[in-house]
Amino acid sequence: MLGVLVFDTLPGLFIGIAISLLLLLYRASRPYIATLGLVNGVYVDTARSADATPPDDIVILRVEGGLYFANADAVRARVLASAEGVHTVILDAETVAFVDVTAAQMLDQLAGDLRRRGVRLMIARDVGLVRDVLDRVASDSALHDVHPSVRAAVAEAGGIVR
Repeated sequence: MLGVLVFDTLPGLFIGIAISLLLLLYRASRPYIATLGLVNGVYVDTARSADATPPDDIVILRVEGGLYFANADAVRARVLASAEGVHTVILDAETVAFVDVTAAQMLDQLAGDLRRRGVRLMIARDVGLVRDVLDRVASDSALHDVHPSVRAAVAEAGGIVR
């Protein structure tokens, strides 16, 4: 609105479009990544439920949005930061609707980096499109450590499933 008032209608419209696109790119490059814990047999976001209890020595993360070139570095940094002091990172991929080649390569490299630290990367509840891209790009066998549910991944990792 300020652009229209100061510069006239058409330039103000273009300013508004440019600002909207910049805000969209900013938000898309920083997806929300939930840390999950167990409440009444269901894994939920620990930030939204005070009763949620994460499993011991395991961190469960859920990226809420697609994984692509614009947010691959932010996701990688969050996973690496969350991997301190645990033996397993479980990536709940249910809300990941798509993965591009850049993000799949990042996950492949991330799995190797975590393995060198002694941390296992597991994927739970991936959708078909995500699995297809990871299968084509992944050279690291850790990306083939896929489970049908978070509960199954936690059980496989040696965590307590309540």
